[in-house]
Amino acid sequence: MSEKKVTVIDLGVGNLFSIISALKYCGCQVTVTSESKVIENSSSIILPGDGAFNYTMNQIKKRGLFEILKTIKLTEKKLLGICIGMQVLFDYGLEFGKTEGLGLIKGNVIPIPDYSTENKKLVIPHMGWNSLIFSNHLNTWEGTLLKNNKPSDEVYFIHSFMVNPSEKKSKVADCIYGGHRISAVVKEENIFGCQFHPEKSGELGLKILREFIRL
Repeated sequence: MSEKKVTVIDLGVGNLFSIISALKYCGCQVTVTSESKVIENSSSIILPGDGAFNYTMNQIKKRGLFEILKTIKLTEKKLLGICIGMQVLFDYGLEFGKTEGLGLIKGNVIPIPDYSTENKKLVIPHMGWNSLIFSNHLNTWEGTLLKNNKPSDEVYFIHSFMVNPSEKKSKVADCIYGGHRISAVVKEENIFGCQFHPEKSGELGLKILREFIRL
């Protein structure tokens, strides 16, 4: 069987070594690019991200990728956003002011609450390993990126803001931090998002990347 081809978008932010290494370990042929024509001709695309929502969106626009990514739902391509890459899939974010996102999934991006549901001060960012759980309306992950994972699987997070999907159908998995439910995996047709870093989450994260590749 020939290698699966995956394109990783390079926005000039963060270290791409981990995601490239993880994809190659999964048997992928990886192209790293910020060229619009290459991305336009790709069928499996990953949008990783580190840093702030507004800076990431500025880089997307600066590289002429806004329209290509914004209209991806109208194509047969599949897109996986990771961390900030997941957050910019939504309508807008509130980090350093209100900034327009790609609008591929309805909802916004808001700060993680400073206090727990028991009114205890929380450490922000939410950083480290945390367990995945079913989103409220689900009792299975069959047919999702988490098909080969199970509730209680721990993955690696680092973020200060969280997505707030408008529609429950977009939610796949959550985690709990300070008593608050935080969306950890989202899906809207051919658009997928992970708030955590699957490429830094060991074998459990590799399962998620392999399922994205397979879909």
